[in-house]
Amino acid sequence: MSQRGSEENIMSHWPKIRPTIDEMVNRQFDTAEFKKLFAVRLTPPRVEVYQNHMTFYANNRRDCWSFVAGKAPLDVKRAIWLHEKDELIHDDRMGRAHVTEQDLQAGDESLLAPAAKAAFYAWLYCAREKPWLEGLVYSHILERRNNSAIVKGGGLVERWKRKQRAELGTKEAEKDFQTEVHAVADEDHSDIFEPIFTRYVDSETAAQAMLAATRDGLLIDRALRGALADAMAAVE
Repeated sequence: MSQRGSEENIMSHWPKIRPTIDEMVNRQFDTAEFKKLFAVRLTPPRVEVYQNHMTFYANNRRDCWSFVAGKAPLDVKRAIWLHEKDELIHDDRMGRAHVTEQDLQAGDESLLAPAAKAAFYAWLYCAREKPWLEGLVYSHILERRNNSAIVKGGGLVERWKRKQRAELGTKEAEKDFQTEVHAVADEDHSDIFEPIFTRYVDSETAAQAMLAATRDGLLIDRALRGALADAMAAVE
């Protein structure tokens, strides 16, 4: 390790707050909204509701990452671009980008639950109006919550994959290739930002801002998951 790298690690507050953030991510699955979502019995019409919401969720993620990149230092822009190549250009694991114009054309924004749409606007606000490090956290924490190397029992996408296979059967579940691929991709996507946090969480002020953004970002996530549960339960 270079002298500069050693100095960054010594000065960084990231190692001190990372266990707290990982604990917060794990606790997400004990919240009422997440329990409600996983209690909804899956049927093909309910999966259609879920997938329609996820189409616009994925598009919202692209907007939020872009707003953060516009304000961030060059090394952060590079990390975001590396992350977004899979999402927007091509992921070899999927054989295409994660979100395309065809996906959006096939979706119906008018069918989004009101609280889900409000969550999307909340994430956009945070990406645009918060300082870049906090804005980054609002997006990163969603993929950290998907990282099965961090979340005991599996991240959200891994758990959802298992739920679909158990309740719909493997053949039907594998049609949702977005879930199948993201169960793997988001571990890589989450890990990309470890060096960024080591470098830039360099003060107690930055550390506290990151913890606050984590708390708020997970609250918005809970709002979306609760809205999804209600929207899915409303159809047979």
